[in-house]
Amino acid sequence: MTDLPFNKTVGFVRLNGPLVGMAFSVVVMGTGLVVIQASDLSGVQFSFWRIWCTVAALGVLVAVRAVWFGVRPPLASFKWAIWPGLFAGFAQPTMFTAMKWTSVTDVVLLTSIMPLLVSLVAFPILGERPGGRFLAWSLLAVLGAGIVAYGGSTGIEGHPLGMTLAGASLIGWAFYMVYLKIARMHLDAFTLLWSIFAIAGVVVTIYVAVTGWNFGTVSNRDWMLLAYMTVLPGGVGLLLMTWSYRWLPANIPPLVLRAEPVVASGLAWWLLSEPITMMHLVGGGLALTGVVCAILSPSGQRLITDEQNRAKLAEGL
Repeated sequence: MTDLPFNKTVGFVRLNGPLVGMAFSVVVMGTGLVVIQASDLSGVQFSFWRIWCTVAALGVLVAVRAVWFGVRPPLASFKWAIWPGLFAGFAQPTMFTAMKWTSVTDVVLLTSIMPLLVSLVAFPILGERPGGRFLAWSLLAVLGAGIVAYGGSTGIEGHPLGMTLAGASLIGWAFYMVYLKIARMHLDAFTLLWSIFAIAGVVVTIYVAVTGWNFGTVSNRDWMLLAYMTVLPGGVGLLLMTWSYRWLPANIPPLVLRAEPVVASGLAWWLLSEPITMMHLVGGGLALTGVVCAILSPSGQRLITDEQNRAKLAEGL
């Protein structure tokens, strides 16, 4: 078997393409947290319009690839997008609503435990067995991300309904990440992400119809925020993450995503002149140290190597 073509050596550093793609996606998606909170739309409204804007944008790309480049996956392969689409359709509006009921800080603090929950889900479904050092460093990353989130607020609001919705969203996203890994083995990133958003859009639309929710009006400012979410966090960021899933074990992406609050705080300091506190610095250092050391630990490297070897066999490299 040959090496994967996107793993390159630059100087003395060996770059792993999927990990680089995943890290870049975190930088792009880190800006989305501020956009959601800045919008005047409700959580369900923002989720509804964001999903269908993304379906339209990705639909154009999928159509162009089908017509010009002949990328037409078999119809039977689309069944693999059903479960991640259903979980995304449940988790995304639930998360956005939780942010409106409580705060971004509360939601980020709770979802910081995502790597641990994904490990529990991935073990029986995918057979992934992260070692003790990987889990220990993951705990450090979780702690650091939580400190960063808490440091960006005056405290935890802890609205009961908001925290309940955040917990439900956390469970939905954990199953989404595991089933996304399975689906990525059968569909390319563009087609898979478009299929997931289309299914999620149907789920949210049914929810809207059943609850009698009023679409209301979308201001020009909110359209701009939706366009930004569609193109960058929901487009470039999610596409890179989905692409990376083909060659990474399910345990790695949610771990790398623990750097998202760190990135968001750094961008807010750079672009919005928001202050950086000692809690940001300490938490950010712990989070980044935990992420890097977990990935570089023997069990982390074993997880990545085993998964990329399976991918090589599947691709015939």
